[in-house]
Amino acid sequence: MANGRDGQKVPVVRTTTAGRVGGVQYRPSGFCVWRGIPYGAIPADGGRFAGPVRPHPWDRVRPALRHGSMSWQLPPVYDKVCDVMREFDFAHTADPEHEDCLNLNVYTPDPGHAGLPVLVWFHPGMQVAGSGNMPGRRPEVLSRNHGVVVVTMNFRLGCWGHLFLDDLLGRDTANLRLRDQLLALTWVKENIAAFGGDAANVTVFGESAGARNIGSLLGCPAADGLFERAALYSGGCENVVPREEATEFAREFLDCAGLTGAPQRILSVPNVHLKVAHQRLLKRRELVHYRDVLDGVHLPRLPIEAMRAGTVSGKVDLLVSHTADEAGLWDRLMPGGARVVAQGARTAAAGTAGYESDHVRFINEELFLRPARDLLRAKAAAGGGRCWYQVYDYVPTDHSFADAERALHGMDLASLLLDVSAPGAASESDVAVARTVQSALVDFASGRVPATDGLTWPVYERGAERLVRIRRRPSVDTAVWPQEDDTAAAGRWRGEDHRW
Repeated sequence: MANGRDGQKVPVVRTTTAGRVGGVQYRPSGFCVWRGIPYGAIPADGGRFAGPVRPHPWDRVRPALRHGSMSWQLPPVYDKVCDVMREFDFAHTADPEHEDCLNLNVYTPDPGHAGLPVLVWFHPGMQVAGSGNMPGRRPEVLSRNHGVVVVTMNFRLGCWGHLFLDDLLGRDTANLRLRDQLLALTWVKENIAAFGGDAANVTVFGESAGARNIGSLLGCPAADGLFERAALYSGGCENVVPREEATEFAREFLDCAGLTGAPQRILSVPNVHLKVAHQRLLKRRELVHYRDVLDGVHLPRLPIEAMRAGTVSGKVDLLVSHTADEAGLWDRLMPGGARVVAQGARTAAAGTAGYESDHVRFINEELFLRPARDLLRAKAAAGGGRCWYQVYDYVPTDHSFADAERALHGMDLASLLLDVSAPGAASESDVAVARTVQSALVDFASGRVPATDGLTWPVYERGAERLVRIRRRPSVDTAVWPQEDDTAAAGRWRGEDHRW
């Protein structure tokens, strides 16, 4: 990311396992950028819905100056596409869309350094939209301002990354988005030292859908050893469904595509055909949830159960965060938005009937508070690695929803990804809060106990359940969780509750 402070651009070349890549370095800052580096590819002989493979090696220096293709983009909500996409700023006009979108970007403050902490970003987008180059959501500012290496990446979204066709087509299609991300993290481990990063100090961090992606990785055996820390902003381990439910969803998608009688044709129909099928499914449901699946291989058990047992990511440190009023966003985006989100997330599982028409409370408690609590308690029960809990409770003054009473879903990104050295219209208090949030993440990623604004953050422990509340000045508080009866709690631990 260049800005007015950057001067002369000079080429900079680094060698990866697939070949040399040429980026740019800005003088005099030393800040370096490589864009569109392939970390994988869709196999030519496998076609659509195939697992990713390593990229084909190249001989000459490959230019890494432009962002690569992003996944095909899909509307998140039926008949409210324009308003929602514009507000979230998901849409791109410059970056092409393609199924073979397995590429990443690397940002480093100075390639002459070595052993810098590495932060790998998982973008939001409701599993259907967004990229590592989303306008307004560019974590490379952390590299420029905090001396860390930042990696952003693209991966398959929507039906291309989630449709489970194993039991309908007899081929391995499970958890493709997850497998794309595993390959990207493998690339980081193998190559990031050449860009100044420490391959033994990798932190994954993401917001909303990106946080839920990380939640699934925490239960994936193949992810063991690929990262040392994970920061989840507004998301947990709950984006997983049983094999039978995933197959039934695929049947409904095929019906919307008009392919019930010939399911194998989904491998060859034009991509626009799949976009139309998604639109038809949205018309039925208003909101479509693409989820990971318990396929027995990549996800052999619920991630939350794997966390409790300490079987996969037992030594991974965690930072768990959510905003003070996650649900407040949806009615602002569209009329009845909270109802659409709540209705789309409800299941027949125990513990949801008591909400009735209180959609806001349902969203806050069932989609964010409980997943945060379950993840924190699972980690505390398993031991091995530390965890911290924060609640973002600040409304930035330079935000389109600055009149909100409390922080809405996604509002924390205005602080987490603010360029504090060039804040633009952000107020003094906005910058102060951004420094607090960013410093806490960088401390965490560096293996230190977060200590900001004179406050040392308490480690989360099951008995005390202390958190840090992010306001103009951070403070320590005690967690307050939703009430539930023993039956509902038992149902969640057994994996009977599969919400978005």
